[in-house]
Amino acid sequence: MRSTNSYLRLTLKSLSILTLVFLFACSNTKEGAEEDFENQKQEIVADLERMKSSVEDAIEKVEDELDINEGPVERTLEEAKANLLRKKTQLEESIRKTKAATKENWEGVKSEVNEAMSEIGDGFEKVKQDIEETIDNLAE
Repeated sequence: MRSTNSYLRLTLKSLSILTLVFLFACSNTKEGAEEDFENQKQEIVADLERMKSSVEDAIEKVEDELDINEGPVERTLEEAKANLLRKKTQLEESIRKTKAATKENWEGVKSEVNEAMSEIGDGFEKVKQDIEETIDNLAE
C-alpha cells in the first residue's frame, strides 16, 4: 500500500510538471503567433506604404509634365494621373484594412491585400510605361 501511495504521488507530481510545461509551451506559442501576426502586418503595411510613395512620385511627375504640355498629350497625361489617383486610393484602402486586421480575420485580409498589391503593382507598371512612352514621344 505504501508503494501505491508513493507511485500515486510521483504520478501526480509528474502530471503537474507536464501540465506546467505544456502551459508554458502554449503561452510561448501564443506569444510567438501574436508576434508573427504583428510582424506580418507591419511588413505588409511597409510594402503598401512604399508602393503608395512610388505612386505619389509618379503623380508628381505627371503633374510636372501637365504644366508644360497641352493638347492630346495633356489628355493622355490626365488619364494617367486619374489612373494613378485610383491606385493611390486602392493602396490607402489596403493600408487601412491591414492596420485594422485582427488575428481572427488576418488570413482573409492578407490574401485580399496581397491580391490587391499584385493588381495595383501590375496596373502601376502599365501606367508608368504609358507615361514614359508619352514623355519619350514628346522628346522626338
